[in-house]
Amino acid sequence: MSYCLNPKCPNPSDPANAERSVCRHCGSGLLLESRYRLVQPLGGGGFGKTYEIDDRGQRKVLKVLLKDHPKAVALFKQEADVLARLRHPGIPKVERDGYFIYSPADSAEEFHCLVMEKIAGANLQDWLKSRGKPITQEQAVEWLKQLAEILDQVHRLQYFHRDIKPQNIMCKPNGQLVLIDFGTAREVSATYFAKVGQGQNVTGIVSPGYSPPEQTNGKAVPQSDFFAMGRTFVYLLTGKPPTAFPENPRTGKLMWRKGAPHVSDAVASVIDYLMAPFPGNRPQNPQMILQCLADIDLTGDAGPSTTQLPGGSQNKGKGNTNSPVTARSNSGTKLKAPTKITPTKIKRNPPKLKNALLIGAALLLLALGGSQVYSSVRYGFFASPAWLLSSFPSSQFLEKSFTDVGIVNAIALSPDGQILASGSFGTIRIWNLKTGKLLRTINGVHSKKWVKTLAIAPDNRTLVSGGDDNNISIWNLRTGKVIRTMSGHKGGVNAIAISRDGQVIASGSDDKTVCLWNLKTGSRMRTLSGHNAQINALVFSRDGQTLVSGSEDKTLRLWNFTTGKLKTILKGHAGAVKALAISPDGQTLASGSSDNTIRIWNLKEGKSMKTLDGHSSWVRTLAISPDGKILVSGGGKVIVWNLRRGREKIILQGHNMFVNAIAISPDGKSIITGSPDETIKIWKMP
Repeated sequence: MSYCLNPKCPNPSDPANAERSVCRHCGSGLLLESRYRLVQPLGGGGFGKTYEIDDRGQRKVLKVLLKDHPKAVALFKQEADVLARLRHPGIPKVERDGYFIYSPADSAEEFHCLVMEKIAGANLQDWLKSRGKPITQEQAVEWLKQLAEILDQVHRLQYFHRDIKPQNIMCKPNGQLVLIDFGTAREVSATYFAKVGQGQNVTGIVSPGYSPPEQTNGKAVPQSDFFAMGRTFVYLLTGKPPTAFPENPRTGKLMWRKGAPHVSDAVASVIDYLMAPFPGNRPQNPQMILQCLADIDLTGDAGPSTTQLPGGSQNKGKGNTNSPVTARSNSGTKLKAPTKITPTKIKRNPPKLKNALLIGAALLLLALGGSQVYSSVRYGFFASPAWLLSSFPSSQFLEKSFTDVGIVNAIALSPDGQILASGSFGTIRIWNLKTGKLLRTINGVHSKKWVKTLAIAPDNRTLVSGGDDNNISIWNLRTGKVIRTMSGHKGGVNAIAISRDGQVIASGSDDKTVCLWNLKTGSRMRTLSGHNAQINALVFSRDGQTLVSGSEDKTLRLWNFTTGKLKTILKGHAGAVKALAISPDGQTLASGSSDNTIRIWNLKEGKSMKTLDGHSSWVRTLAISPDGKILVSGGGKVIVWNLRRGREKIILQGHNMFVNAIAISPDGKSIITGSPDETIKIWKMP
């Protein structure tokens, strides 16, 4: 069968269309994107429908958005982007080219389409109804582990789902759970945290009985997913929706345990831990959930124990239901909760432990000593081997940390390396980099909206900022006084770059344009148009001949900024271009993307030389050392690369959230990183 996607087709299911490429009734194409043939409708509601399709012999699902509502389109595109970057058996697989737009014949209408893996099975609500009874606690523990591992993948990409419930979890015939419907997923961005931190509501997604209190109030956080996950297992273990159980009026806890007499205190307490009314009392990441589950013993060999919860409270008996404890189920099975390790347990076999440590230390010293002797003979100096450097804790490279600096969205370092500027919500802070002293705070900037980008001119006296108010401001760095503000963009300013001679400012905006300004007069020189989406990054070449722009449209454009003419377009990224950097010799261009990769380009030839893989989430910021040998990239983690070899040297770990701003000191000895975790960190160059 070949079903016609045109909603206005008079006979979309005509069997005579089976082998045709064009519908015999309306003339619309039947072979979408030259490969997808609709087999049959699967369902629909609201703004969309789903269809089973044939992709060259393989059955998949096509999700179609039938209404061109801006918010619906944005959520639909977001789902496509998130799923295309996730690879896990518990998440529907979507290829990079799985999103496309379809137009019927003789029609101006556009329908947004997304092709994804077809999941065999039923959602957990339908599955439990057909089963006719609640699941066992053994099944609950297994599925809790599966969902925690799935959420670990999602949260590592700085997203959270926001609508976990039985209807959005599929069960394959082999028992593998699959989390679906990522249209409501939300990025954990700096803007998001600013809204929540200032008491602003964000778009509400509420599923009664499953959404936590903070989400109902428009202030969801990543830990909101855990609450919904716990409520989902209340349904699975009792066969009743969470709304069927009362809440303790004093504590807000759900009183559900009597509805699941077959569940031990150990398992039930983990679920209560997930459902804590306050987000700070829940697990703070999926790994904490997995640790709690790993410590539950379902073999029946466990004895009484004392449980130490992440919050520090202890549980010594079955009567306390605030944390997982040792208990006995109705069937008599003993269940062991996370056990606090005591010194007496560690001393049970000290000789073996001591010997193992001594042997390990000796082998490490032998390897290090051998490598140093070889280095001194072969090269004339002592050098630590690369494998040993990578194995050291990155904390050894941390020199200092500035705290309570607000959610850092941008940083800029003066060319002389003396002054550091950081931008937050409506605030710019100026620091003495060497002493760490806060020199001044400028409040109320950019109409009390986000400072999204900063740059310091070669004169070391002029700071330029761009913000969510669509404007560019020029500041006296020493006094903190505004010199002038330039207007011209129709969207927020995401990127600022200053030419090496200090004469020209380039600004990139949500309005898809790049504007060039005279720094001294503030007059607009020209506007560069051509990108199909917002501009995220800008950088001038060292010879002053080329301006490079990176966009959400996945391309880089090279401009002759003196004439405004486009020189070339570079393609290769599968996601938005988020960051750019050019080597001091002007030969090498690096670009970072939401496809989690870094591409290294020959700038003069416009050719991609290599791709660096190492990030598990967006690459948001890049910097190249003054000698051109080191590339530092920031995203979910900070990676220091050997730029010439394209190899990872070391990962700098210390921020509690993603890093969205990086600078390298002029002497190449220090790396500065900024993050929404409200810290700026200074690292020694590894």
